[in-house]
Amino acid sequence: MIELSADLGEAATDEERAVEREIWALIDAANVACGGHAGDEESMREAALAASRLGVVLGAHPSYPDRENFGRKSMVIDGASLSESLGQQIERLRTIAERERVKLERVKPHGALYSDAHRDRTLAELIVGAMRRVDPALAIVASDTSEMAAAARDAGTPVIREAFADRGYRADGSLVPRSEPGALLSIEEAANQAGRLVRGEMAIAFDTLCIHADMERSVDRLKAIRKRLMNPDSSLRSE
Repeated sequence: MIELSADLGEAATDEERAVEREIWALIDAANVACGGHAGDEESMREAALAASRLGVVLGAHPSYPDRENFGRKSMVIDGASLSESLGQQIERLRTIAERERVKLERVKPHGALYSDAHRDRTLAELIVGAMRRVDPALAIVASDTSEMAAAARDAGTPVIREAFADRGYRADGSLVPRSEPGALLSIEEAANQAGRLVRGEMAIAFDTLCIHADMERSVDRLKAIRKRLMNPDSSLRSE
């Protein structure tokens, strides 16, 4: 079985919240925004309840403290302040989850923080350190070839290797920035990429396959990916 995961708790409108509710029922694990780029106490509580009700693994999705840019721009911030912010974000979700009798199991950095720490060992170590101060048992969700994964392994932190079905990749295994062509894959492209990943045709080792709830037609894309995973050798006709 392939674990499907999604980044959730980021909805700002009723329509977006409805999309997220559909996605919760189609995934195995969720990375939930915890205040840095999106999310508040109500959305985190709803996420914890959904995880409990549906048996979905709950993870934190902290970011640069930058709600204005949705955490998608690199941020100049001193290490101590960033470490404190990340720790507070993770702890906030963990506290809410415990209140609802749900265990927080993993942490996946969001947006620009994820991309920056893919190559920056110092930043990666800062993220791992902030996680471990909250709970040394927390696993990190990251690309297998990232500095985050390397820093986590050196610290004894479990690594959940992540691949993306709906995002384009560069040759070094990092994601194509959203500002560039090829960053966001269509329904057909995403299903085809999921098939290639499962068949081992892409040199990306993974334990969880992530999709993004905030992309257009994300539910249709996720359903197409799930269908492809049931038969990775099939082909999906253009829609």
